[in-house]
Amino acid sequence: MQNSKKFIKLGITVAASLVISTGLPAGITHAATLETANHSLISQIFKQFGWAFKGKTANAQPENPEASEPSGQTTVPENQTGQAPSDNGQTDTEQTATTKADQIIATGEKYLGTPYQFGAKSGQTKTFDCSSFVQHVFKENGIDLPRTSRQQATVGQTVPFSEIQKGDLLFFELSSNPGRIGHVGIYAGNNKILHTWGPGGVRYDDLSDRWLKEGFVKAQRVIQ
Repeated sequence: MQNSKKFIKLGITVAASLVISTGLPAGITHAATLETANHSLISQIFKQFGWAFKGKTANAQPENPEASEPSGQTTVPENQTGQAPSDNGQTDTEQTATTKADQIIATGEKYLGTPYQFGAKSGQTKTFDCSSFVQHVFKENGIDLPRTSRQQATVGQTVPFSEIQKGDLLFFELSSNPGRIGHVGIYAGNNKILHTWGPGGVRYDDLSDRWLKEGFVKAQRVIQ
């Protein structure tokens, strides 16, 4: 009980000292004493200064809860693309494309060593030429491509060589037919191409090989 009175006296004393310097609120006279001030008077004084008076104790807090101090909680902004990045920093779309590319490379590896035959018939797997191999491997993974390398070079999005990714199609010109696309293969990562050409058939080659390095024309991304 004594503590409650001390709280009331303290609150009124603080409020009163402010009233003296700024003027009493309308309808409140200076005749009120600390001992006889009732709850209504205290409430009016506290309200004048934006405080709340509850019951027998004064709580000097703003009446508007929005005026209080921030809670300290931080709102994390959404990813600008609307997709949450994974642990490796890739979005769901990028992860899907990477998975599809891995599946395509795995499919192509099934045919390592299959003989090369220029003009090999589509739909069979005993022999391939460069574009029928690419067409078949992508078809097994749900992506339809045209038959010839020049037609395939018109599909998808052109990307610079510096930005090629696993699964992109790489197109080349041949010394025997300069200025025209005459070969296609699948980028397999680590500067390797999975393709078929001449003796040895389906195989991996390094893009640093002279005829590939000098004959490169363009890259197309067909996996989205």
